[in-house]
Amino acid sequence: MKQILLILIALFGAQFTVSIAGQQNIDIFSGSPRDDENPINKSLLSTSAKPMTFNIWPGKAPGETKELPAEYDKTDETSRKVAKKRVIRITNVSTPQITVFKPEPAIDTGTSVIIAPGGGFNILAYDLEGTEVAEWLNSIGVTGIVLKYRVPTRSSNNRWKEAVQDAQRTVSLVRAEADRIGIDPNKIGLMGFSAGAMSSGLTALLNTRQYAPTDGYDQVSFKPDFVGIIYLGYQIHDAPGVEFSADLPPFFMAVTHDDKDRGVASAQLYIELKNADVPAELHIYESGGHGYGLRPTELPVTKWNEAMAAWMKQIGVLE
Repeated sequence: MKQILLILIALFGAQFTVSIAGQQNIDIFSGSPRDDENPINKSLLSTSAKPMTFNIWPGKAPGETKELPAEYDKTDETSRKVAKKRVIRITNVSTPQITVFKPEPAIDTGTSVIIAPGGGFNILAYDLEGTEVAEWLNSIGVTGIVLKYRVPTRSSNNRWKEAVQDAQRTVSLVRAEADRIGIDPNKIGLMGFSAGAMSSGLTALLNTRQYAPTDGYDQVSFKPDFVGIIYLGYQIHDAPGVEFSADLPPFFMAVTHDDKDRGVASAQLYIELKNADVPAELHIYESGGHGYGLRPTELPVTKWNEAMAAWMKQIGVLE
């Protein structure tokens, strides 16, 4: 049966994988790291031209006690467009997943970046701040891994809790399965947008796992090797449990001056990183607001990715 499913997955790609995983509760990466009984072929991801999707937890995610209605896209004809284009806004996510986008083999650098879309911990701007970013990363030889974390938030106190749990789990899982995914386990980045930037930053800055270990994957480090913080949505430099030390990974940050007080939040984070002697780069553009992703406009901020690519070369994760 597993062999049949793998053939179907290879033929139909990510969308089919989601439906099979949901209906049959197949967790491709369940168990212990490099378990010989893991049903995924080591070369499957590295040879597949289509994005592939996997559940990140072996069963229900930590703390999930009630069933949500089915996932759906909240966008309608009245929703805000970005660069005159529609945005996919997914909500009611109860089964966190990653979708792996591989670059062309000829330009594959082995570097990967896990991408956490934003959406105020209520929705995920899944294309604007997820799949479109993965496509850009592929163009520069980087594997893009889009994280569909749980929304809306279940926590009244720490609205980031589920997102950070899912991000920590994802970094551990991706690092443990680096060989199967076809990436360098020491060049795994984590980047996020707005709320996703908050969860990405906290994943790097918190030293404790925000859930009880569930299997062998949780014995693997959840700390990313580099971090991208794009229009940070919430202040994190003084969040409970955050620790600044010189062994933190390098940070890249981009935000605009006219994005309410979010430029201040990014600047405060930069100051703490600077004081701890952590490599960091901060770009504050004059205008552009919030939630522009990578969609080009006449504003310079929509080319923040060019600065990030140059920074990735500077820190040695891109050739």
